[in-house]
Amino acid sequence: MKYNHVFTLAFSVESNDKEGRDIFGVHFNNAVLRRVIDLNENAEWDEAVGPPSDTFEIPQGEQHGT
Repeated sequence: MKYNHVFTLAFSVESNDKEGRDIFGVHFNNAVLRRVIDLNENAEWDEAVGPPSDTFEIPQGEQHGT
């Protein structure tokens, strides 16, 4: 039996608009990449991500190697 686990990774984006309407895909991409680099450099993955927020069984025919 295989399981798929959902995790949450927090990151932040600075903006000039109170509602964040000036934030686009490129900003998310850059922020996530900076966050990943920071987590790698400081070995903080376990603390930053924590336990799964959801888990479900993967049907037998849909399992991928891990």
